[in-house]
Formats: sequence, structure tokens, C-alpha cells
Amino acid sequence: MATTSLPRTSNRSAVIAALLSGADMDRQRLIAETGLSRATVFRIVDDLMAESLALEGVRVLREGPGRQSTSVSFNHRSALVCGVDLGGTNCRIVVADALGRALIRSRDTTPRDATADELAAWVAGRITDLATRHGDGVPLHTVTIGLPGVVTGDGRSVVASHNLGQIKGTGFIEKVSALLDVETAVGNDSNLALVGELQYGALPDRETAVLLAMGTGLGSAVSIDGQVLLGRTGLLGEFGRLPLPGREERLRDLLSGADLVAYARGRGVHVPTARALFADPETYAPLLAEVHGALAHLVTVVALAYEPGTVVLTGGFSESFDTARLTAISDQVAGTVGVRSVVRRSDLGDSAGLLGSMASSLGRLYDSLGVSADDAASVAVDRDLVIRRLADCPTAPTTTPTAPTADPTPRTRHDEQMAEG
Repeated sequence: MATTSLPRTSNRSAVIAALLSGADMDRQRLIAETGLSRATVFRIVDDLMAESLALEGVRVLREGPGRQSTSVSFNHRSALVCGVDLGGTNCRIVVADALGRALIRSRDTTPRDATADELAAWVAGRITDLATRHGDGVPLHTVTIGLPGVVTGDGRSVVASHNLGQIKGTGFIEKVSALLDVETAVGNDSNLALVGELQYGALPDRETAVLLAMGTGLGSAVSIDGQVLLGRTGLLGEFGRLPLPGREERLRDLLSGADLVAYARGRGVHVPTARALFADPETYAPLLAEVHGALAHLVTVVALAYEPGTVVLTGGFSESFDTARLTAISDQVAGTVGVRSVVRRSDLGDSAGLLGSMASSLGRLYDSLGVSADDAASVAVDRDLVIRRLADCPTAPTTTPTAPTADPTPRTRHDEQMAEG
């Protein structure tokens, strides 16, 4: 039985990776960049064009003897990928080409009262509609969904979700995967936000980094040597569950938008959103001092756990902390435990999770094409172009979810407080 040899597979991987920068290059440049022989590069390029993965471009003029050649580029229309950032308040979706260049994006209110099956049907329907309407007939290959909950390391089950309780278990994941009928993966939204920061943000590639996702809820993720750590049970980095020193309240009660509003009301402070507290620091100084203390405690915990070079904050709640405050917390932690970590807000803002989901989908697409992990990591990604295309691409009109067909799970007062936050 004939088999594909390892060197042959490795050679194909190197050529595809060279083309994934998105630049047009002729075969001579591919030979120089990959170190492969002329015959090998020409054969692989011919194979890729036969598979519609590479396209012939313009003729390249060369001085001196030798055959003139045409440029070659990766066929960005060979497949579509999709990234989803499903939150307790909003659901963001992006559909992009095979080079990660956004074609269409959307932002809709998450139907919180839907059952697991109804929510899965809504998410799958929205993805399918966007890809069909704006993909110009290119097939959807891979979908990645970031979820606001504790996801097991194998991505098959949600252990818990503070903001969308109905996705707990395996039902939601199985239903949305079946409805999409393409390769679908799910992951914790904080982990995927860190993937986005590593791929498209300003984090050093090999520096240990911690991401704190501070929005409706509180999540965290850590990367070491460029790899995001995944725990078997999904509980790795769930620092929001930790109680504050000597108190019953947990870290998330003071460091997430919805829970802070609920905590403030319990203290007799009635505000519509967490942002309103920070907008009037003199009036709410005692409460904000507790918030700042909680953040300093959390940074101290992650500093001792991982010794990160950077702690990056993302999510709407993180925007409430100015640079001076974050620098002061960094200095305080360094003085307390001797670990110097730069604490700063994300450059990608609330797009980090969406970009991370898209990057995950691209990674699995490239893996299916035979690109090795090492070659994929060497791809010269045009980060500015990817971010610009996401910002500039059309935004689909918002949709109004249909009324649930079954009685939704009764909402508690805590749920109502979270929705208001």
C-alpha cells in the first residue's frame, strides 16, 4: 500500500506556510524561503493549484538568464472560517476567508431566556445565514465558539456557566455542532481571548502572560512559551471563585460588571451599571477602594502562580481602570511579593475573544491542509491588516431572536441583576 512519506508531507507543509502570509511570490522566492529543491517546489505548487489551494498570478520579470515565472499566492477563497464570541449579554460573530480577512461580522443581543437547544439553533442559524449571504459561495470549513463558562479540556462539556446556565453539560455543544454540520470546536472565552492577544496583539511571543477577562463575568487565562494552558476539568485559572481575604464575597463579586452592581445594591448603593460607579469616583470612593483592592489581590495571586511578564485586562469592565491605577497596582504587587508584572489594558479591546476564535478556526483549517504546528507558528501574519479588515468589514443588521418555543428556565433575582449589569 502506498503511503505519503514524512519528508513529502513536511515539504508540502513548508510551502503552504510560506504562502499563508498572503503575499504573492514566485517559485524562486519559495525555493529561497523553504530551502527546498526547485523540482520539489514546482511539484508542490502544481499540486496546490490542482487542488485550488494556490493561484497563478502575474508574470515576474527577472534580469539575466533563466526561465521567467509567474507569481503564486494562496487561494483565500478556498474556504471560510468563523469565530464566535458568545457572551451572557452579546454574541459576536465574524466570518473570514482562509487568510483570516473578515468578510462580515455581527453583534446581537444574546437570547438569555432560550433553552440550550433554542440557543444552539439561534447561534447555528446566525452563522449559516452570514456565511451563505456574504461568503459568495465559498464553503464554510470550521467554526470555533468561545463560551462564557468552564469548559473541559477536550471541549466536549461545559462544567459551569455563571452567565448562561443553560449551556452547562453536553447538550448545547452537541446540538450546535450537529446543526452546523462542519467541524465545530468550543472553548472557554478567556482562553480564546488570550489566543487572540498572542496571534494579533502586542504580547511577546514567548513571554509568560496572564489575561483577565472582566466583563459581565470574570475569567482568566495563562500562556507559557506561547501556548495557552488548558486544564482537564476546565477549572484552571478560575480565580473569580476565590473568596476575598477574611470575607464571604468572591473576587468576581467586585471584579465583574453584573456582580459588582449586585454587590453595590447590597450595600445600599443603587446604580444601573458598574460604569456609573467609576464615572463618579468621589461619591463612590469607599466602594471603588474595595474594587481596587480586589484587583490588586487578584494580580498578586496570578503573579505568584505564574510570574507573568504581562497581565493584560480585557472586557468592558476593564476599561474602567486607567493607566495610572494599573501602574500603581503593578508597583504594589512588585513591592509585596517581588514579582514585576506589567498590568495593562488590551490593545484589541473586546475584539480579542472574537479574533481568538477566528484564529483557532484558521489553525484547524491549516492543520487539515497538512500544515504542521511549527510551520503554522512561523507564518508571517499581517496583524495590522487582519485587525483593520475586522474593523472595516460590513456589520450585519442585528436580529431579534424569536420567542422561545418552550418555557424558559425561570429567572432568579440574581439573573435579573446580571442582565441589568
